[in-house]
Amino acid sequence: MFRIFALLLTLFSFNCFASVARIAIVGAMDVEIEGILPKLTNVKHETIGNHIFYIGELNKKPVIVTKSGVGKVNAALTTTLLASKFNVTSIIFTGIAGACSPDLEPMDVVISTALVQHDVDLTAFGNPIGLLDGYENREFLPSESLVNQALKAAHSVLGEDKVTTGTIVSGDQFIADKKKVAFLYQEFQAKAVEMEGAALAQVADQFNIPYVVIRTISDKADGSASLTYDEMKNTTAHNSISILLEMFK
Repeated sequence: MFRIFALLLTLFSFNCFASVARIAIVGAMDVEIEGILPKLTNVKHETIGNHIFYIGELNKKPVIVTKSGVGKVNAALTTTLLASKFNVTSIIFTGIAGACSPDLEPMDVVISTALVQHDVDLTAFGNPIGLLDGYENREFLPSESLVNQALKAAHSVLGEDKVTTGTIVSGDQFIADKKKVAFLYQEFQAKAVEMEGAALAQVADQFNIPYVVIRTISDKADGSASLTYDEMKNTTAHNSISILLEMFK
């Protein structure tokens, strides 16, 4: 009888814990969230499928942290779980990206003001590339308030000359080709390219959840991208984390 009571009490406590309104922090890879997890207090875990959600507090603010996995499907799945299973009030996606703008170098930071899925192609039906069926615009627009918060934090951590805002494009491709980079820059005026942000944005919009994507440049997305990425991913990922932590001070 005591064991049953203890189990019920545990379940009740966890449900109450999970129902608190929280800010979600998401990264695609371990390296993009591992610097955050040690900072959490009062942590509990919930596993859904192969996704582990770390529910706790960051500087006394309720948060939930998780790794989405790489790619648009993983990002969409994670966002759906956050929206439907947890009381998430906003989402911050942190991580790394390749540069599309020729003005950007590794360790520069791009904060999203628009997100586009660059690998969506319905041009056979007259749609511009990147425009999904049923949508009027190909750009998903993050929360202006979150963009401003991220920008302020980034300036505080890195200074203004290392930080920019603009369009981030997403697709299920690791871009390592100069011609492709030039196309993304010309077609979308993209500052950076990655594999998750626009998918997260599409789902978050469906649930009316504000969001922002913060990306540190790890490579130039050209022929040397794979080598530069491997060398820089740890340093650049922690660069984005430092900005996120500043947002919670």
